[in-house]
Amino acid sequence: MQTAKKQSHGWLARIRAAAEQLDVPVGMLRGLPQLTLDGDGQLLVERHRGIVEYGTERIRIAAKEMTVEVLGSGLRLTAMDRDSIRVCGRISAVAFLDRE
Repeated sequence: MQTAKKQSHGWLARIRAAAEQLDVPVGMLRGLPQLTLDGDGQLLVERHRGIVEYGTERIRIAAKEMTVEVLGSGLRLTAMDRDSIRVCGRISAVAFLDRE
């Protein structure tokens, strides 16, 4: 078990070093979602894997290793393609949940 943990740590260290040399976020190399929040009215989620739940008060978006949960009121998807999703409305919280 200890060896697997050390290997995982070494892999992450190599990813971080590569990201630093390339001047890109570590999450980008790992395929994690990138979120851009514009005030409390708009959220752009890049590198998603689809919609898990959709409602006017909660939208849940699948992403690698997690689910992104957006809470608020009057929430709606205003744009979606294979790379990004734009959520608009009154956003009160954004949370990262363990993948279900």
